[in-house]
Parts: sequence; structure tokens; C-alpha cells
Amino acid sequence: MLPEWMTKTEDYAPPKDGGAFYRKTLKSLGGIMKRLKVEGGKEGRFSLPAWLKIILLLGLIILVSVVQDRLIIMACGALVLVRLAMMPAGDIWGVLKTTIFAGVFCAVLVTPAVIMDPARLSNSLRLVLKVMICVTAVGEFNRTTQWNHVTGALRKFHVPGVIIFIMDITFRYIVLLGKLMEELLTAVELRSVGRNDKKYASVGGIMGVTFLRGSEMNKEMYEAMQCRGFTDDYEGL
Repeated sequence: MLPEWMTKTEDYAPPKDGGAFYRKTLKSLGGIMKRLKVEGGKEGRFSLPAWLKIILLLGLIILVSVVQDRLIIMACGALVLVRLAMMPAGDIWGVLKTTIFAGVFCAVLVTPAVIMDPARLSNSLRLVLKVMICVTAVGEFNRTTQWNHVTGALRKFHVPGVIIFIMDITFRYIVLLGKLMEELLTAVELRSVGRNDKKYASVGGIMGVTFLRGSEMNKEMYEAMQCRGFTDDYEGL
């Protein structure tokens, strides 16, 4: 004879929470990590060397910033747009979003000056156009050049190795810690049952774990550098 409590069915229906908070956080973090990812790269087979890209980019930015001739500015803009049109659709939209945001932000900044002196409208529009051209060029460079090639190019420009080392290690560990945060957020979301009214406390715990893991990685890297006799000379990859 079974006890009465064993014959009853237990139907537990946890309240729905949706998990929108975790999904939005993961989506935002994933987008940032996608832009910062260094292992891949989208350089074409016949892509220009990174050092030459840096020279051309700096030359374009200086030219656009200094020149006042509309034809030259429009020619630079046309050149940037032609290069943008040769990129994949996803990269085009990613570059355009940044460009539009920079243009709108610059337009907001110059609006008071235009209101006070309408004669400055032409110069203000030229400034907004210059900002959009420069931001587009930088976006194209970021999406067509691998980070390790950039560090190698900086080495050719005789930038001190310790500066390149700090930049490269910082960039790479941001990616590693970002991946760790993605895994922790996914684990919390999978283990959450029902409504969680303490989401921000969970995020605080994730940040704490990330900080501790970052400290451990820092110590491990320092000890590894000591064991390998690091001499402050960084050649890059």
C-alpha cells in the first residue's frame, strides 16, 4: 500500500520570467566581442600590408582635416564609399551605424553655433561631412585589418616594444574575459528557474568572478614571463 503523498501528482509551474535581461546582456556583450575578436580577421588575399594601410589612413584623415576645397572633400568621400561598397553587407551596415552616430553627434554639437550665427551653416556641414568620412575610413580599416598585423606594423614604425606589448595584451585579455562573462551569463540563464528578482545581484557576482579570474590570469602571465626571461622586447605575432 503506497502512502497517500506518493499517489499525488506534483505539478510545478514556475512563474515566467522570460530571461530577456540575460538575453539582452549576452547580445550586447556578444556584439562587442565580435568586433574585438582577434583570432580571425577578414583580410582578403590581395589585401594591402597593414603598415601601408596605416599610412594611407593617416594621410586621408590629415588631408580631410586640413583641406577646405569641397571637390577634394567630396573626392575623398567618394573614395571611402567605393571602398565601403566592396565590403560584405554585414560589415557595411556595421560601419554605417558608427558613421551615422558620429555624424548625428557632431551635428548636435554644432547646432547651437549655427543657431547663433546662420552664416556658419556651410562650415558646420563641411565639418560634419569630414567627421563622417574619417569615421568611415577608420571603420573600414578596423574591419579589414587583423590586430596582430597592426601590432606588427607599429613595430616597423619603431614604436617602443613595451607600448605594443601593453596594447596587445590588454586587447587580448579583454576578449578572453569577455568570453568568460558570456559563459557565466549563459550558465546563470540556464540555471534560473522561475522569476529572478535579483538579476543585478547575479550580474554583480559575475563581475566579481571575472575580476578574480582576471587577477589569476595576470599572475599566471607574470610568472610565465619571468620563467621565459622576458626582456621588454616585443616582436608581435
